[in-house]
Amino acid sequence: MSKTRKILSLVLAVVMAFGVFSICAFADTPTATWTVEVTNTDGSALAATIPVGGQVKVTVKLQTNFFVGTVGLPVFYSDAFDYVDGSAVLTEIYGAGATRTGTSVDSIAAPSGYGVFYAVYVPNSGAGAVSPKYDTATTVLTFVLEANSEATAEIMLDATAQKTASNIGGKFYCGSRDSADVTTDEAITGQTFTVPAATEVVIANAAADPVLTGVNGGYVDDANGYVYGIPIGDDAADYFEVENGTFAVSASVTGGTLTVYDSSSNVYATYTVIIFGDVDGSGDVTLLDDAIVYGATTDAEISDPASAFAADVDGSGDITLLDEAIIYGGTTDGTITVNPYAA
Repeated sequence: MSKTRKILSLVLAVVMAFGVFSICAFADTPTATWTVEVTNTDGSALAATIPVGGQVKVTVKLQTNFFVGTVGLPVFYSDAFDYVDGSAVLTEIYGAGATRTGTSVDSIAAPSGYGVFYAVYVPNSGAGAVSPKYDTATTVLTFVLEANSEATAEIMLDATAQKTASNIGGKFYCGSRDSADVTTDEAITGQTFTVPAATEVVIANAAADPVLTGVNGGYVDDANGYVYGIPIGDDAADYFEVENGTFAVSASVTGGTLTVYDSSSNVYATYTVIIFGDVDGSGDVTLLDDAIVYGATTDAEISDPASAFAADVDGSGDITLLDEAIIYGGTTDGTITVNPYAA
């Protein structure tokens, strides 16, 4: 019995020791966690879109559970961006004893449609550099990109570019050391990398404002908010056009509206339709229009500004018996000057 207990105790001790070793081995796995932040150049958050010519700041941070050795850091960016020469700041991650290089190149294996900024940090053991250990996310690189075309553009670290035993030519690596002494051996494969998803930046110039213009004799009166120059009985939509947007006419009568929309279908401006001689808003010139205008020449006012403007068919600026006479004539032959304000 005693002998059996000793054997069991020995087996248990071996199992526990193996378990402790496994936990330690797992805990000692070199892990590098990378983050990429894209902001305005002053560090503030980006708007939903940036214009062509706008600039963004790219910040790469690193957190490790090991002492850092030689680092190779390719940051890929869509070719809708250009690298701003001289903008890169490579952190002194080993102090002044580091050899640092950085360049925007296309010669290393970048995905199709991407450029790359490639930073390399090599500790200079002769200068007594100390290998850092980043327990918290720490900035190792910043640089600036400028948008050159409209696109949804990506900025990213590419996990497939990591140097591993099966991809020994990879340019993305973070050497690991057992101590802060840069003269000790380092490994540059076998680490666990945590790499963020690509950051998307929407590059789009602000849409130009709509511009409404008259055609076929149509006239846009921005000062009064009127559109006119439309013959009686015609469709007002045939007398106007708009750039950078659309428009719609509610009715081709005095008091109707012409609404202009921008390229996002938002209301940009609203105009009142004027049909000269159509004082009551019926779309025709009738004896009722004549009576309203005749009354306006004596003691009755036309309270609606659009109707009053439509009654001034001679363009004098006042409602007179001449306007009444023209309108009376229009009730018989149907003709009224479509734009008495034409130059």
